[in-house]
Amino acid sequence: MEESTLFWWIWTIFGLTGLLVVPILFVIPAPYGKFTREGWGLALRSDLSWFIQESPSFYVFLITAIYSPIRDTTTLILGLLFLIHYLNRVFFYPLQMRGKAKTTVLTVVISSLFFTVTNGYLQARGLFKFDPTTNSIDSISFWVGVVVWEFGFIMNLQSDQILRDLRKPGDIGYKIPYGGLFGYVSAANYFSETIEHLGWAIACGNKTAWIFVMWTIANLGPRAMSQHKYYLQNFKEYARLNRKAYIPFIF
Repeated sequence: MEESTLFWWIWTIFGLTGLLVVPILFVIPAPYGKFTREGWGLALRSDLSWFIQESPSFYVFLITAIYSPIRDTTTLILGLLFLIHYLNRVFFYPLQMRGKAKTTVLTVVISSLFFTVTNGYLQARGLFKFDPTTNSIDSISFWVGVVVWEFGFIMNLQSDQILRDLRKPGDIGYKIPYGGLFGYVSAANYFSETIEHLGWAIACGNKTAWIFVMWTIANLGPRAMSQHKYYLQNFKEYARLNRKAYIPFIF
């Protein structure tokens, strides 16, 4: 089987799997963070598990980019944006984690590896070979996407910092976050990351980038709703804040 045929088969199966994930995650929140619970088997330290499960997206994409013959400016900028996102997620984010004594079950790590390996391959081979960008450096949609990506990236960094600042060294409890996009939604970190990937898809203008957006929403949307319910159930004053779960003013 030629790689081009294999690529589109993987693309199709990956997309369909993302659609199946949504109803499952609405019923059963992934068992990590505040939703960690007994009975899911072996577990790893949270910072180590995060590094392991996120790494493939960075390395698969980077290696593909290095060996790709495509060197046009638009594609290189798009590749750089993808790598900047995962440079933060793979290296800086786990190093800054507080409450590192927490664990993530191996089931979550393995399922996350399915996503990061597959998505890393699809985004890299798509952009650099089988589904190249339809935009150019002087197209409006490219720069609109870059600006949206930048806004999402900055807001994601801010949201992560707000969450970190809630927790003192050694503290493993949960508190209500305030500031930034948390004034509008319970899961500002998830919303901002979604905006980031949405911007990247707009800038790319190819089908494969939109698969990334779909998977992001499929994963983070149900998670945001579970998080919203958690705050409502555990903090009596939370309802008065009148926040949405995931998308400001909407959901």
